[in-house]
Amino acid sequence: MKRLTCEVKKLTGDTLSLYGELLKVMIPVMILVRLAVEFGAIEFVGKLIAPVMAWVGLPGEMGFVWVTAMIVNIYAGAAALLTILPECPLTIAQATILGSMILIAHSLPIEQRIAQKAGAGLFFTLGLRLIAALLYGMILSAFYSGFAEFQQPAKVVFLELAPPSQDWLSWAVSSIKSLWSIFWIIFVLLFGLRLLDILKVTPIMAKSLSPFMRLMGIGEKATSMTVTGALLGISYGGALIIQEARSGKLEEKDVFLSLSFMCLCHGLIEDTLFVMAFGGHYSGLLIGRFIFSLFAIMILSQVINKMPSLAVQRYLFSKPDGSANQTATG
Repeated sequence: MKRLTCEVKKLTGDTLSLYGELLKVMIPVMILVRLAVEFGAIEFVGKLIAPVMAWVGLPGEMGFVWVTAMIVNIYAGAAALLTILPECPLTIAQATILGSMILIAHSLPIEQRIAQKAGAGLFFTLGLRLIAALLYGMILSAFYSGFAEFQQPAKVVFLELAPPSQDWLSWAVSSIKSLWSIFWIIFVLLFGLRLLDILKVTPIMAKSLSPFMRLMGIGEKATSMTVTGALLGISYGGALIIQEARSGKLEEKDVFLSLSFMCLCHGLIEDTLFVMAFGGHYSGLLIGRFIFSLFAIMILSQVINKMPSLAVQRYLFSKPDGSANQTATG
């Protein structure tokens, strides 16, 4: 009983700590987005980025959400989405497409710097994430168009969305309710992750991913680093990733392919479940994203094998250096 009490206290403390960090990001973003809505900035940005969003079947306004997530992190993107959704509701397909693009390309300033420090070329991996996000979004848009059930309105789990065109006070009250709901989402997510550790499920998941690493041409020595990034995220596992890459025990190609895979497919548990709370479907957010990333890296591995070594060194790799703090969400 005493152990259970300690576990609950620790879980609550961890949730409050993470929740506090998220509020520092989400509250300012929600206020700024609300102001942007009031002054028509969202509509303006939407018109600018609408042609790109049209490729993936999304309203132009959702480009603002994606850009916010790319520059800051997933939670900032969620804050922007919460503010815009009442004015611009999404279908299940659209929520899945947007969520998938955010999962592939988010927290770019921090995560790309970590990838660079570990040995992957900054501009290549940045381009890889942006192109992959758009390409995968287009694939999902085409795929879901054939299924009527995915054209139904997306249901935002646990969250109370504000009705459109309301006054500031009503908006503030509904926003506080939404933010409080997010506390419980974080609590459940951390509880789930802790339960997976207690039941020794995480090592089983890691072992099950090993055959896929071989399919992508990633050596056995880089499996641990790859699985860490895939399950925990680039930012959370950043220090370990850099340490492994700098150890000298891994081949440059393995480091590069591992980091490239992590750029496309990381935070498989926590990030995916969080995005699902905003109406996305697991078929695209998890299963499809993993398969897409697997084939993308398999193709990339074959391309690298055919490239001159000098070109590989110049355009794809960077020399690992420095260290990174595990401060960002990702």
